[in-house]
Amino acid sequence: MEKIAILFNPSAGKGRAELKRRTLQKCLKEEGIACDWFESRHEDDLRDLVKVTAADYPTLVAAGGDTTLLIVINELMRLKADNTLGMIGLGSCNDVVKEFDIHSLKKACRAIRRNLSRQIDLGVVREGRKILRYYPGQASIGLAVLVNQYVEQVVKRSPRLGKYQTISGIRGGWQACRSAEVPLNLDVEFDKGRISGEFMLAVFNNIRYYAAGKMTSPRARTDDGLLDAFLVKKCSFSRLAYITLLTPPAAFADKKEVITIQAPQFTVSSDKPFTIQIDGEVLSENARPRQFHNLEFASVPRALKIIS
Repeated sequence: MEKIAILFNPSAGKGRAELKRRTLQKCLKEEGIACDWFESRHEDDLRDLVKVTAADYPTLVAAGGDTTLLIVINELMRLKADNTLGMIGLGSCNDVVKEFDIHSLKKACRAIRRNLSRQIDLGVVREGRKILRYYPGQASIGLAVLVNQYVEQVVKRSPRLGKYQTISGIRGGWQACRSAEVPLNLDVEFDKGRISGEFMLAVFNNIRYYAAGKMTSPRARTDDGLLDAFLVKKCSFSRLAYITLLTPPAAFADKKEVITIQAPQFTVSSDKPFTIQIDGEVLSENARPRQFHNLEFASVPRALKIIS
């Protein structure tokens, strides 16, 4: 195997990735992986590192959280590069690496050493003809965006609370349900029909997992050319918490508040502006969440080669 480039994001997982630096380096050494180490200082720096290393290394390994993967993948797609991507999960959620059963450092490093690659689909979000993001995991509208914003505010005020994100998330969900932000009146079109109504949450999954390892889309596959959507109808906070936190994967789709759909493409519109979160990133402009009235979510078959 040729020497690879490790793109390490020390700020992933609210800074917890930095604490795993030595353990990761030790694991790479134990597996006999020849690599050069590149460390990002901020998001734009990470994009620059992708551009620089993609030209010299056939394999890049993103070491960080889901948002780190999102940045690296979008830069590779922008460059139209054909590099193979390895993944090491050091973030808060790590839903993407969990999908490929490489969510521990040892499993990830062993996969890199074996160097077995495969093509996977990506999701894409478009506004008209403009591509906003490619994504490996999920894109969501509604409650998840509000919860993410609340957790970010809590962590900024008290970084030590970053390790208690589940508690912060539950409180954020409670506050969101009391606000005027949800439910949203959404119109969702897909190849076999249309669904309209008031929804607390709409998620368009490329993988099975969501919200730090919750399996909400057990039928999802990363090579079927489909996205798996789940929509949660208007309901109380207690009911929403039960559905999202306590419902077993096999029973999730059976809940009366939940609608699940598989389709290659979805068009979502609303008379009320909404914001969107993609693999942990709330799409923003001038430091404020962007608002939309109409977006398209679609599967891009065999868009990326990964090590898994």
